[in-house]
Amino acid sequence: MKITVFAPGEVHEAAPEELPALLATDGALFWVDMTGPTEDDLHVLSEVFHFHPLAIEDTHNQEQRPKVETYANETFIIFNAVTLDGDEAFATRELDVFLGARFLVTVHAAPEPLVEEALRRVCRAPAHLAASARHLCYVLADVLVDHIFPVMDAIEQESETLSDIILAQPDQGSLNRLFTLKRWGAEVWRLVWVQREMLNDLAHEWDIQGGGTDLRYYMRDVIDHLTLLADMMSVQRDMITGLIDLYMSATSNRLNVIVNRLTVITVAIGALTVFGGFYGMNFVHTWPPFEAWWGVPVVILMMAAVVAVLLREFRRRGYL
Repeated sequence: MKITVFAPGEVHEAAPEELPALLATDGALFWVDMTGPTEDDLHVLSEVFHFHPLAIEDTHNQEQRPKVETYANETFIIFNAVTLDGDEAFATRELDVFLGARFLVTVHAAPEPLVEEALRRVCRAPAHLAASARHLCYVLADVLVDHIFPVMDAIEQESETLSDIILAQPDQGSLNRLFTLKRWGAEVWRLVWVQREMLNDLAHEWDIQGGGTDLRYYMRDVIDHLTLLADMMSVQRDMITGLIDLYMSATSNRLNVIVNRLTVITVAIGALTVFGGFYGMNFVHTWPPFEAWWGVPVVILMMAAVVAVLLREFRRRGYL
């Protein structure tokens, strides 16, 4: 458990045993961050902060979808961070947030770089903004949204690369990758849109409760970014769908070319079969050159001539 206290003119860390005193101190603003909460941490959530049991229960299951719940003493928020890991494997991480009047509590299963970056931003924020727990929540939401843009850029770049591959030489691997990108895009769009609506409701609630004009504008900026991400992802999904259609068309064209060539080969072989089958009959007396010495060369020339005429005609008609 890490406790960061924001006092006038300074930022310092506090020990866990100082938490009850911080809660009892009027005007104290602090951020409690729990990584992989233990039983002692959960005891702090229930016995020290007195959070609602349903909210604490949601912190046990790290597969919750984004949502916001307002209880008597705190607002419980679930964020979903979106990332592409080292091998470009799509992943989401849950970040649970308890927002109180003078505190912010974050709970996550593993070390969360978004929290560390948000803390650094808060330390650089203007004093009149950093003096509220709601501003801490805004900064955390802003950092989370900012980290979705690189994921969008990676998906867009991958789509452009696949479009070049499909135009040059489409293969099954490209199609599989396109379906993967389409699945990622659908997941990103859904999470972005849900969190946009969630923050919009939260900002509206802050307006009703008197959240401050400046903070209202800052939160609207985050919501606008989420709207932009949703629009970008919609365009990207349409592009990926178009690439899948392009792959199908390119594959169909390649199949048509192969069928045309096989048809040409079949017709040529059929023509040769006519000569071979006819001259392979066991005739004794018939029109030369069945028994002449020059019969075989003449027949071979006739076969070559027929194939050449067929190929020339197919080429003229555009079959080759």
